Amino acid sequence: MATTRCTVCHGALPDVSDAYACEACAHRLRALLLELPRHMPLLAELLQPGSGLPGRGGAGRAHSPMPVRLDVMDLLGPGHVVVLEDPHGDQSAGVPITPLLYGWARYIAAGHASVTRDRHSTVRVQPCEGAYSRRGSDAAAWCQWLIAYLPYAFTQPWIVDMYQQIEDLLWRVRDKTDRRPRKTSRSAPCPECDAFALVTTDGEPLTACEACGHRLTAEEYRQHSEAVLPALTALAVRIHGQAAAEQSAA
Repeated sequence: MATTRCTVCHGALPDVSDAYACEACAHRLRALLLELPRHMPLLAELLQPGSGLPGRGGAGRAHSPMPVRLDVMDLLGPGHVVVLEDPHGDQSAGVPITPLLYGWARYIAAGHASVTRDRHSTVRVQPCEGAYSRRGSDAAAWCQWLIAYLPYAFTQPWIVDMYQQIEDLLWRVRDKTDRRPRKTSRSAPCPECDAFALVTTDGEPLTACEACGHRLTAEEYRQHSEAVLPALTALAVRIHGQAAAEQSAA
């Protein structure tokens, strides 16, 4: 029987899994949704023309500047939940932040059953009328809403589209704010490909290999490093000693 693969990273899924994506990608998507609201105050500051990195040169303007930066407004403003056709090429690409998040919340709600009881205590199962967040209607509220429904979303074949759209959105945001999670290199090599390319990223619970994509939990990395680092350290010390001895002899 063919191995079931994660639709996002194409890694193997457990045989008994009913998910369309692996736990590592679930952790990754949750981290993306947690990071996104932290950029909102920075985007608000960048909305005013002239904010951000100073430009070079002293060229003047032939007309008055726009009252807001349109590239930032494209992210913060209202909009459609799908990209509209642009045959003339005069529209900015991408869906704004809040409409995209709300669009996915509404899509999830449309396929998620609503279970209620009437005044006679009869259980009624019916489609949801729409997505509703008690936290409000801003980007942070919809990020929390989507995080709460991730266990359901990862059992649906469209999770790869949701993942890719939110990841692409965050890259658009990072390009404006110039803020990216810090990566820290780990000492042990990857247990899958032996490359010294394991890193941890702020806000993400897993250690990932940037060479082959293999991922480890904190406990898996601890056990792996304890198993391989002593021998690697001893080898490095021996090589260093031999090199020092050869240099002295010369």
